[in-house]
Amino acid sequence: MGPCNRMPFPCVLKAPPARARHIIFEDEVMPARRPPRRVLPAEDGEKLGAGSVPPGLATQPRTVPDYVVKYPAIRSPRQREGYKGVFQDQLAEYMELLGEVRTARRRLGELDAAMHRLPRQATSRTDLAFLEKQQRCEYLKKKLTHIKARIQEYDRNACDAHDACT
Repeated sequence: MGPCNRMPFPCVLKAPPARARHIIFEDEVMPARRPPRRVLPAEDGEKLGAGSVPPGLATQPRTVPDYVVKYPAIRSPRQREGYKGVFQDQLAEYMELLGEVRTARRRLGELDAAMHRLPRQATSRTDLAFLEKQQRCEYLKKKLTHIKARIQEYDRNACDAHDACT
């Protein structure tokens, strides 16, 4: 079956039937970072270099998510299948985390409403495990969206190439 006959990914994500396992893929392991180099300020009377930017005006480099680098445009059917496998594996984890995060948000909303009814002396503490799950869920959502777009882009290009050949 040619790439033009493939079913596109559905727009709506569906929960898988089995409970997802947390799988860490090779592309998610972050290499150790070197500390940034320090630029020493100019001594009194010493001029800054011609291309120097005054402190506070320098633009910060934009961080690119790891999955953008690890999942470039698809160039072959084999690479497409690999992307599809990663997508399917991590979709299960994402759906499980999304359910947990939604439940926790609903519960936090209920607790917040209850706290507003209490005297001002009552305080609450942020649950770090929840924040980690929420961050992981956001990361997976962006990663899966990126991979899905790469697969769809490949399929469109394969169909265009197929149409040009016939």
